[in-house]
Amino acid sequence: MPLNPSDFTALFADQHRCTLLGGRPATISLSKPVDLALPTGQVVVGDPFTGLGPFAPRPFTAAVCPGRYPVTLAVASFGNDGTPAQVAAAARLSVSGAPVTRWELALNENQNIEELGDHEFFGYETDYGDVCFVDASAVSALADHEEWLVEALAAYAAASFGLPPVKAVGSDGEEIVAFTTGRGYGFYPTWVGRTSSGDVACFVTDFLVLEEPELTDSGSS
Repeated sequence: MPLNPSDFTALFADQHRCTLLGGRPATISLSKPVDLALPTGQVVVGDPFTGLGPFAPRPFTAAVCPGRYPVTLAVASFGNDGTPAQVAAAARLSVSGAPVTRWELALNENQNIEELGDHEFFGYETDYGDVCFVDASAVSALADHEEWLVEALAAYAAASFGLPPVKAVGSDGEEIVAFTTGRGYGFYPTWVGRTSSGDVACFVTDFLVLEEPELTDSGSS
């Protein structure tokens, strides 16, 4: 079977106790939400510096109504020496507050879940551990690496290793919400949470920091 979703209901519960890779206990806290404009409702997740433009993942086939939606990080804190460390465990783009009754891998039009083997997933690549949620309409502008993007995200690099998420806005109103991954560079999956009626409730990108069996990755396309 392909990769199974994590328990995202628990992962996005403030003060949830969890176990990180290597057996280290941790406690989850939630960042302050940062809203993101989705003028087309087509969601792209990728590296804001090396994974957009011609290299960007295609939008997910699961789209939502155009609007503004909050992005929240689940942050895992660990250590008991008085100065606990923190890593981002997952990021959620919330579409509605309705309960999620099922999770499915977020796919683009060229991906078929039946092609996946045991514990495999389709995902996106990040070279330096930088990730963003962005509307498909803004991808081309972001790919030009204009000064506004670099300057706006400079605070992101300096602010507690990308915690909390940071929003940048371009001269034409393009918006991006960027954050760090808990495991740095690599491949990561995004999941779609659906309600009992099949509507999209949220998108969650998982940084795979929780204790799990060894996973493999099919890469992105």
